[in-house]
Amino acid sequence: MARVEITETCGTLTFPAEVDVSNGEAILGQAVRLLDSGTPALILDLTGCTFCDSNGLNVITRSQMRATELGVPMWVVLPSRGIVRRVSDVAGLQRRVAIAPDVTTAREALAHS
Repeated sequence: MARVEITETCGTLTFPAEVDVSNGEAILGQAVRLLDSGTPALILDLTGCTFCDSNGLNVITRSQMRATELGVPMWVVLPSRGIVRRVSDVAGLQRRVAIAPDVTTAREALAHS
């Protein structure tokens, strides 16, 4: 499961070290519940994630779809290098979601949106 932090301005879902078939649906459920609860913005933090297969990308894509339906801004925080970044780059994730280098940058961007 992912760690959830809720503030007045956003909900942050911090992904575990590995995201795959064993936990992808549970993490997606957490993201959707957070969005459906009325959070004003969502940050998906993958900076501590060292492995992410297509299930992780599915979580991000489906979370973005739900956020768009609800009119909730969403940012994804990716590590600057490593397998998670490479998988995200190859999948073209940066064309579908807003990506930030760290949570602070994502929160600042949300504050100015």
